[in-house]
Amino acid sequence: MKKYLISIESANSERLKKLYSQATFYKYRDEFKQFGVIGKNLSVSEYFQQGVAGKKKPMTPGELGCAISHIAALKDLLSSDEEYAIIFEDDVIERFEIDFQDLEKHIHSLNLGPCFFLSLGGIQMKICNRVRGKFLPEELYNQKVLKVDYDYLEKLAYAYAYVVDRKMAQMLVDYHQPIKIYDHWQDLVGRGDFSFYVSFLFDHPIIENNDALSYLEKERSLVTPLSQDDSDLLRYLRVKLKKYILNKYII
Repeated sequence: MKKYLISIESANSERLKKLYSQATFYKYRDEFKQFGVIGKNLSVSEYFQQGVAGKKKPMTPGELGCAISHIAALKDLLSSDEEYAIIFEDDVIERFEIDFQDLEKHIHSLNLGPCFFLSLGGIQMKICNRVRGKFLPEELYNQKVLKVDYDYLEKLAYAYAYVVDRKMAQMLVDYHQPIKIYDHWQDLVGRGDFSFYVSFLFDHPIIENNDALSYLEKERSLVTPLSQDDSDLLRYLRVKLKKYILNKYII
């Protein structure tokens, strides 16, 4: 399983020192390949072509740099012989020590099927409170695993800790032509069969009133979100009904 870190930090930064002081990451620190694009350092032309042109809402420089970095990691997986990649952002927090070789064996045993995205954290965040799906009978390190219903993909956010297989990596690379905000996955529906799963193995700093939150979160907090008008009445009613029959991930 390939191991990637999405970070714009230098190797001796306090942020990465803090990351690698955690037991889970310290053991494998030499196996991580780092990708990090500073969006604000892109040329005006690059930013406009990739982050603005043809979009209803321009991407922030941080969103663009983040997406480029994640896609670079996925492309690196596809250039290798490995089947899986585990990808972290540098503000990830271990909840308990995990050995990645052991984790890979557990993922195999879950039989998630081809073309999967397994989120290892984020479902506990307030923004993901509306996500619904169906629980798998098996657990992962005593944590529930929820298969996300397609109608609730738009409620799922965060990509600070996750595992993908090669087919999902290829789907995401294709999906991001042109590049999009990385953790907006709803429009994957209709592009082929795939599965999204969520569990809670890794934590993330609380966003509200936290001066140490990620650069991307700081940037997003300054942007006024667009209001979403759901004009598809049938889908709206379907989602409302599913809310009462599907499972919610309760921490």
